[in-house]
Amino acid sequence: MSPALIGALAALAASACFAVGPTMFTLAGRRVGPTVTLRLRLLLATLLLMAWHGLMYGRVWPALTPRQTALLLLSGAIGLAAADSFLFPAFVRLGPRLAMLILNLQPVLATLLAWGVLGERLRWGQWAAITVVLLGVSVVVLERGTDADGRPLTWDRVGVLLTLAAAGLGAVGVLLAKQGMAGQVPAVAANTVRMTGGLLPIAAWAAVRGQWGATWRAVRAQPRVLGYLVVGAAIGPVLGMSLSLFAIRTIPVGIATTLTSLPPVLLLPVGHWVFGERLTFKAIAGTLVATAGVAWLLAGA
Repeated sequence: MSPALIGALAALAASACFAVGPTMFTLAGRRVGPTVTLRLRLLLATLLLMAWHGLMYGRVWPALTPRQTALLLLSGAIGLAAADSFLFPAFVRLGPRLAMLILNLQPVLATLLAWGVLGERLRWGQWAAITVVLLGVSVVVLERGTDADGRPLTWDRVGVLLTLAAAGLGAVGVLLAKQGMAGQVPAVAANTVRMTGGLLPIAAWAAVRGQWGATWRAVRAQPRVLGYLVVGAAIGPVLGMSLSLFAIRTIPVGIATTLTSLPPVLLLPVGHWVFGERLTFKAIAGTLVATAGVAWLLAGA
């Protein structure tokens, strides 16, 4: 099996993890709110990654060069903390469907950045396959004329700008992560440092505002939430992000980010069986289109 195919399969596995993780975070967020969920998701993911790294390498903090550490910390601060700080208000203004549609630009932006900064060039066939995948995902995202809360979709200008900022910051974070992994840095090590970079500004801001006390009280009042958060963090930010970073290190950024953008498609059966959502013809058609694009990308790996 070629390294390119292994990297592509790792990206697909990351997509599956990113589909399961948000389900756990949704169940937690309904009980303690999205802000508490965001903080604890990053905290638990960082602690789990340190424990995993300690078991694998005998130390909880990776032995990287100062440059690698700085790039990965910056990648987490920009791609996780800053991007989410723009994305969460965008969800409120636009609703999740339109926000996710605009966020589909992230693989394209990441591809262009990788081309300009790293010199990664894709063939026309790969560009076409990426377009097919993102088209299918977009159809799935917009399979109804209302958002997940039943509200009409509205193109709020500020919401669009916030989502574009989140997509751009996410693409920059991916590029910094690839640069920080130069020298074959293990994915678990890179994820540990990157997740810490995402946690630090969120934790510091919560401490300045005196919000950690309310966070712990919310969890004590809903102890079952901790189970959802641990499972969600282990599957999504820990395992999924590690697989994603491995893919980014192994194959071109554009292909890796495209193959990890499939959660809206993979969440269809979860939404149907767990949350009772109805599958529509558009959703099924979009899934088939995205699947065809994925097969096209894999055929060229």
